[in-house]
Amino acid sequence: NASERSKIIYAGHYSGLIPAAPGKSHQSLRDISLLGAIPNIIVAQPCNPQETREILRFFVDGTSESSAIRLAIGPPPAEISLPSTYRPKLGEGVRLTRGNDALLFAYGPMMVHQALEASLILANRNIGLGVINMPWLNRVEFGWLAETISHTGRICVVEDHSTVGGLGSHLLARINEMDWHPNGRFRVFGVDDYPVIGTPREALEEHRLDGASLADRIETEL
Repeated sequence: NASERSKIIYAGHYSGLIPAAPGKSHQSLRDISLLGAIPNIIVAQPCNPQETREILRFFVDGTSESSAIRLAIGPPPAEISLPSTYRPKLGEGVRLTRGNDALLFAYGPMMVHQALEASLILANRNIGLGVINMPWLNRVEFGWLAETISHTGRICVVEDHSTVGGLGSHLLARINEMDWHPNGRFRVFGVDDYPVIGTPREALEEHRLDGASLADRIETEL
């Protein structure tokens, strides 16, 4: 479809680590790398119902390319609020918390929630963590990214995916094209091995992707 430029919108359930109880066959942790390498396919994952509607509207009316929308099968741990005026722009994310000691890019309901938890934990340690909701997983707008990261030397990405070929890989490729920070550090947190089976909390903690573990890992990076 991509090579023939036939516009198709793909929707995939069971995206990411959670739910972890059904096992590896129901945990999609390689799809961004697979689809993101195909020309003419935009890959995105929304973090809440509002963003789902907006991204689907963009896929229908706003682009001639094919697209793939990742959908989580279960309910989010908590409601995630976006600005009321938020409208997704291709290749651009939205900042959810202030703080420039480090930036944490996240996507999808599960990992954005964990990122926000990490930000609260680090705030109590006097560390300002800026959380960026970045739904576009293989498209990054150069100017927006350059402005977003210009005030920090520490960038982290939490993947609901393997550490290879996800959002982190696409961000790093763009950052390598720009003059960022002389002593900058870039780190990707995700699933390095096959995912474990268990409750959502057990799986997140085992892979150190829960909010508390992320806070500790980011503090270590600092």
